[in-house]
Amino acid sequence: MALVTSLAALLATALFAFLATLLGHRVLRRLGAELHSHVEHLLLCSAVGVVLIETLLFFVQFSNHIRMGTIVVVGLVFLAGLRDIRSVLGKISGVVRKVLSGARSELTMAAIVTVIVLLEGLTAMAPVTGSDALHYHFTTPALILRDGFHPDFFLAHSFFTGQGHLLILAGLALGSSQLAMGFLFLGGVLSAAAAACVARQWASREWAWVAALTFLVTPVVFWQISTAGAPDIWMAFFATTGVLVISKSKELPPVSGAILAGALAGAVAGTKYTGCIIAATMAAAYVWEARLTVRTVLFLGSSLAAGIYPYARNLAWTGDPVFPFFTRWISPGRVNTFALASLLADTGAVGHRSFWQIVKFPFFAGIDAAHLGFWQFLGPLVLAFAPLSILAVRNTPPWRAVLTVWVLGALGIAASSGMVRFLLPVLPIALAASIAGVQHAVATRWRAAHFVAIATLAGFLLLGGVGFLAYGRSALSVAVGRTSREDYLRQRVQEYGAVEFLNQRLGSKEGHGVAVVFIRHLFYLEVPFLNCDPSSSWAIDPDKLQTADEWLAFFRRHDVRWVVRSRDYPEAIDAPLRRLELNGDLEKIAETQVVDFQGLRIAGERESVPLAVLELRR
Repeated sequence: MALVTSLAALLATALFAFLATLLGHRVLRRLGAELHSHVEHLLLCSAVGVVLIETLLFFVQFSNHIRMGTIVVVGLVFLAGLRDIRSVLGKISGVVRKVLSGARSELTMAAIVTVIVLLEGLTAMAPVTGSDALHYHFTTPALILRDGFHPDFFLAHSFFTGQGHLLILAGLALGSSQLAMGFLFLGGVLSAAAAACVARQWASREWAWVAALTFLVTPVVFWQISTAGAPDIWMAFFATTGVLVISKSKELPPVSGAILAGALAGAVAGTKYTGCIIAATMAAAYVWEARLTVRTVLFLGSSLAAGIYPYARNLAWTGDPVFPFFTRWISPGRVNTFALASLLADTGAVGHRSFWQIVKFPFFAGIDAAHLGFWQFLGPLVLAFAPLSILAVRNTPPWRAVLTVWVLGALGIAASSGMVRFLLPVLPIALAASIAGVQHAVATRWRAAHFVAIATLAGFLLLGGVGFLAYGRSALSVAVGRTSREDYLRQRVQEYGAVEFLNQRLGSKEGHGVAVVFIRHLFYLEVPFLNCDPSSSWAIDPDKLQTADEWLAFFRRHDVRWVVRSRDYPEAIDAPLRRLELNGDLEKIAETQVVDFQGLRIAGERESVPLAVLELRR
C-alpha cells in the first residue's frame, strides 16, 4: 500500500509539472517567445508556469477556504493550458525521440540518470525529516491551513517563508505531505535538466547528461530533493533557466526576453532572502547583454511582479520587508535583541570573513568543519576543474551570463552570509561550466588533464551514487512499505519521542487552551502550541519576561493551559518559570523519559531525556 501511495504521489507530481508547462507554454505563445531547443523551451514553460501558480497561491492564502482555493487554482491552470496540450505533447515526444535515436553512450547516460531520478523520487516520498522543514518549512504552511493567514511571532522563521513554500502549502492543502515533497523533488529534477541545457551550450549531448548526473548525485542536492523538505532547490532551477534566457536574449523578442528573464530573477528573490543576491547578479548579466534602458525597466518590473509578495507581506505585518534584519534600524524599540542575535548567528550573518575566505567561495571551497552535514557537501569538482573552465571560457553570451551569476552570486553570498549551503542556487551553473572545462580538455587531447579530469569525475560520480544509496536506504524502505511510518520517524526525527508523547497525552484533553513548548521540530505536533524558545520566538523577549507574574500574565493573555519542559527550560527564561513551579502555579501532571538524539542527528548518538507536562493552575 505504501508503494502504491508513493507512486501515486509521484504521478501527481508529474501531472503538476505537465499542467505548469501547459500554462507556461500558453504564456510564451502569447508573448511570441520560442526557444529553438525543445528541451530549453519546455523548461522555460515549466518555470513560467510555476511562477504564475505560486503567485495565484499567494492570494489563495487570504481565503478562509485554502483547500478549495488550491483546487480552483489547479482547475484554472488546466483550463488555461487546455489548447496547448497537443503542442506540448509534440515537443515532449520530440525530445524523447531525439534521446532514443542518440548514440549508445548517450542512451547509457540517459538510463543512469533516469534510474537515479526514480530512486530519488521514491526517497522523497518518505515522511519529511529535515530539521528546518520540521521547524518551519512545513510547519508554517500547516499552521496557515489550520489557523489562517496571519503573522506568527512565536515562530520567527515563519517570516522567512517565500514563494517556494506555497508549493508545500498546495501539497498539504491537497491532503498529502508526500505531494508537497514531490513538488520539491520536481524542482531538483528540473534543475538537473537546466544544468544539462547550460552545459550543452559548449559540450556534447553525452557530456550534458554527465552534468545532470553530477548535479543529482552531489550530496547537498540529493539531501535537498529527497528528505530535507526545503524549497531552496527551486532557486537553482529558476536561476539556471534565467541564465539560459539571458544568454539567448537575441533569440527572443526584446520585450518578451526582458519580461521572462525578469520573472525568473524575481522568482529567485521571492523564494528566499539570499535569493535577492542571485537575482541582482541576474539583473547585472541581463543589463550587460541588453544595454537598453527600456528593456531594463521591463526586467525590473517583471522581477517585482514575480517575487515581491513575501516582502510586501512582511512589510505589511512588521514594517520590515526582510524581517527581522532591518527592524533594528527601522523600529529599534520593537527589536527582540536576544532572538535577533540568535537568528543572525543561525543565518551566518555575523562573524568576520577574511578576503581569502570570500575569494574561495565561488569554487565551493568554504567547508565549515565545525558544522559538518549534507548541506556542506557540494563536492570538489568546481574547485578541481576551475583551471580547465578558465581555459574553456570565451567572450560569448552564455559564458558572460554564467560567469556573472556564478562568480558574483557566490561572492555576494560569501560576504553576506558565508554559509556554503546557500550556494546551491548557482551549483548547476558552476557544474555546467566545469563540465565545459572537461570537454575542452578532451577536445584538445591534453592527455594528462584528460586522464585526471575523467578519473576525478568518475570517482565523484561513484562516491556520490554510493553515498546516495547509503543515505537514502531507510527513506526508500519506508516509501516502499518495508518500514512503518512510525518506526521511521522514531529512528530519524529529532524530538519525535517528545512529540509522540505530547500527542498521546494532550491530544485527548477536553477544553480549550494551548501548550507552551520549547521544541524545535514542530511539524508532527498535533496539539495547539506556542513556540516559546527565545532563540527562535520573536514573541518571547527575556528582557520583558523576567518575573513569575509577567509570565502568568503572558500565559493568561494567550490562553496557555500547559507548559512542556524537556529536561530544563531555556537558560534565558529558566528562573521565572522555575519560580512558577515552586509557587504551585504550574502543577506537574505527567512526566516520562524519551529517547532522543544527542546533539546533531548526523552523529547518530542517543540519550534518555526527561519530559514533564505542567498544567497552569486556574
